[in-house]
Amino acid sequence: MNPRYLLWISAPIALSAGVLWLSAQEPKGDGKSPAAEGVKVAELATQLQTREKALAQKEADLRQLEQRLTTLQVTLDKDRGDLATREKAVQEALTKLENLKVRPAIDPQIIRTYESMDPTAGAQAMKELAGQNMEVAVALLAGMTPKKAAKLMDQLAPLDAKLAGRLSERVGTSKPKDPAA
Repeated sequence: MNPRYLLWISAPIALSAGVLWLSAQEPKGDGKSPAAEGVKVAELATQLQTREKALAQKEADLRQLEQRLTTLQVTLDKDRGDLATREKAVQEALTKLENLKVRPAIDPQIIRTYESMDPTAGAQAMKELAGQNMEVAVALLAGMTPKKAAKLMDQLAPLDAKLAGRLSERVGTSKPKDPAA
């Protein structure tokens, strides 16, 4: 074999071995090497995982808050319904109370009859009437002239002082039925 021929064959093999050896060596120095980039990628991956965990936690917290808000909304709607029902009941009770304060219309003939009676007998009759129907007794007493009602109450007070007090209170707090209604 010719030495020249041997040189042509061994030179490329030596060059290839040198390139392989150099590529296997750790690079030195400037921080822009692939090994330095590998460290940064690992740090970035760790930071990304940390952020993903934080976002997942925030998302879970938001879901919990949304569930609590939904529960509170349902409770609020239920309470609104209960409040509306109670308000309606209060309005009905107030209407009923106002209706109780209105005296029924009494025939003027019966008023004149009680006014003409002896106050002692009228007081006895008023006591019986109040026992049967307090509203009619109140309307009758309220329809009488004040002077004749006073005489009747003078006789009723010794018979039943509590009844005389209740009648006076009811006459004072009631109002006549509106004739236009």
